[in-house]
Amino acid sequence: MMSGMVLDTVRDKGPKYPAWFVRMRQLLLTGFLLACLFGLTVPHAGVAQVSYVARFSMEKPTYLAGEPVFCKFTIQNTGAQVFSFSYRTPSRVTNPELEAEPRFSIRDQQGRSLPDSAPKPCGGAKGTTVYGTVRLPPGQTHAERWLLNQWARFTSPGRYRVRAERRLPLLVFDASKQDFSGPPAAYALALNELKLEIAPSTSDQLQKAFGPYLKTLEKPAGPEAGEALLVLATLPQPFALERLAALAHAFTGERGLDRQQALVGLARLGTREAWQEILKVARGTDGGVAPSNAATKPVDDSLRAYAVLLLGEKGDAAFVPTLLEMLPTASETLRGEILRSLGVFNDPRANQALFETLRSPNANDRVNSILGLRNLGSKDVIPALIATLSDPEAQVRQVGNFALQGLTGQKIVLPPNASPAASQRTAEQWHAWWREHGANFAPVPPPSCRDW
Repeated sequence: MMSGMVLDTVRDKGPKYPAWFVRMRQLLLTGFLLACLFGLTVPHAGVAQVSYVARFSMEKPTYLAGEPVFCKFTIQNTGAQVFSFSYRTPSRVTNPELEAEPRFSIRDQQGRSLPDSAPKPCGGAKGTTVYGTVRLPPGQTHAERWLLNQWARFTSPGRYRVRAERRLPLLVFDASKQDFSGPPAAYALALNELKLEIAPSTSDQLQKAFGPYLKTLEKPAGPEAGEALLVLATLPQPFALERLAALAHAFTGERGLDRQQALVGLARLGTREAWQEILKVARGTDGGVAPSNAATKPVDDSLRAYAVLLLGEKGDAAFVPTLLEMLPTASETLRGEILRSLGVFNDPRANQALFETLRSPNANDRVNSILGLRNLGSKDVIPALIATLSDPEAQVRQVGNFALQGLTGQKIVLPPNASPAASQRTAEQWHAWWREHGANFAPVPPPSCRDW
């Protein structure tokens, strides 16, 4: 019946063909389609096939206001081939475009995006992301918990929608290299639309909800301690002040935790007591209470420098005397952070120290003073910055020109490795620009820092 209908259609729309020709054409077409289908479904020799199920889910439907909101990611190996992928502690990274990172978009009931809670630091070195490797045999499942409060501020009770997505590269064993390497054999794709509700809470309910995290950090060890610290740093509570203060100090018995997170938690807490603890870390003095089984040691300079960075981002002039007191005896690393931070206070004592350090015999001090004056964001520093183009050190001249470009928006170029004579010609261009525009020039205000 079907072949007759086809033949009738062919005869109506074109020249007449013999029935055997039409049947042969149908058979050839069917064979071609089967060959295509076979080619798509049968693996080529040497190409490993992987099978998986990957998804996001909420750990529970309702959370208390102020409670940590966790989203769970799971991937199960449903095939016969072992595969591997990169893994790290589930915390938000600086660069959201990195491959394998999850992406979360959270909206309220009216469809409005929630405010992003990602930190936007004024300066300082950005952290790196260190990945390990997970090998997942057939039948096994790997799970991760992601703290959604790192992506959004749940500021009020209500219903919310979460769009969670991830594209995770999967590697298979390369026999020629005896390792999991080469291009990904597949990408584990997860895309889920989730719902949750935020309910009103009391202080007693919150203290109970945070109890397990505080208990974990009494004797911190393992990944659970890292997750607990991430929770306290992202959602600091007044009753966690003592624990955060203790973790912010370098106790020998608590290695492995990111103490910068503890400092960030204190800054987010924002109380006077919290900032005093940060100031103690900057000084390198004891703060908080060390566990009974751990001996204290001097706070390392990198942690002190990060504390100074936070003090600068806060911009409270009450911190200036302490920073100036630290300056003469600080290590070079710490001194550089102090000088760069002094510029954001807009305080006469800080400004005077920066201008004086431009005459330091130490070239690195002069460089950091230039950057501190750039952070001041005032037209009053431009003549002093132009003068740095006559500095005997090429590095100082380059940074001076960089600061002038950033402060004014002008693209007067100082070539790399410019000689003193070439630097002087660039200085003359800046002098000419300043004579023409200085009277009416108003620098663009620097962007706001974190909302400490």
